[in-house]
Amino acid sequence: MQFKHKQIIDTPVDYAFTRASDFARFEKQSSDKGFGFKRHGHAKIEIGTQWNITLPFRGRRRKFMAELCEFIPPRVISYKSTSMKYQAALSLTFTPISAQKCRMDMLMVAQARSLGARMLFGSIRLARRRINKRLRREMQEMADRLANDYQKDSD
Repeated sequence: MQFKHKQIIDTPVDYAFTRASDFARFEKQSSDKGFGFKRHGHAKIEIGTQWNITLPFRGRRRKFMAELCEFIPPRVISYKSTSMKYQAALSLTFTPISAQKCRMDMLMVAQARSLGARMLFGSIRLARRRINKRLRREMQEMADRLANDYQKDSD
């Protein structure tokens, strides 16, 4: 199963990447937004850093672990998550369009490894259109928020 999305962001690529990789901010704000984002240990963030993530999905709280597997400022951030039930990867790629605009490409690929995960992924496939619509809305809101924050920081 695969989800792709491209979003134009009205900020320089360095600003967008810095905000997308502000892990401490995600850790602090996660409880306010209804999900959990806790880092293992308190060491410096580098390749191999892991987080326990909890989020509501399809009527239940889903728990999984994500690991930072690629971090190339200011271009690429990639995570992977592997368990006995599934395997998934999320990649965010930032491309400059102009001095004041960039494009963020998001690619998520997931593969089921158990019957339970296959059933869950099957229900996700059935809801694919609704999930893509929600993803587009969330990505647009994020782009708008980044552009507004950049304008405030520039003033």
